[in-house]
Amino acid sequence: MKKIIALIALIPLLFTGCKVGNVSHSGGVESESYLQFIQGGNTAYKEGVEVYIDDAAAFTAKVNQIGKYTVKGDIYAIKNGTRHLKVVYRGKVLFEKDIVVGVQETKQIKLP
Repeated sequence: MKKIIALIALIPLLFTGCKVGNVSHSGGVESESYLQFIQGGNTAYKEGVEVYIDDAAAFTAKVNQIGKYTVKGDIYAIKNGTRHLKVVYRGKVLFEKDIVVGVQETKQIKLP
């Protein structure tokens, strides 16, 4: 009987002693920032807008209508730092400015 009790007491100790090595993961903050385009006026921008960042090729971005109950819209990753941003819709420049974005910062661009 004493052997059974001793065996039952040793079983948990056997399972806790099975760890091999230390497993860890370290990672830094991603060196990215984000842009979000917000509808400021009555224009819906259904086809999206063309976005030029620095001298890179343009990409099409969706313009979100942020309301009282909107949680999240579409965001676009860019490199952090000072960037020259130009937003064009149907050939018309809506926004052109040098912006500064920090690491992991989401910059909202409000369009007319």
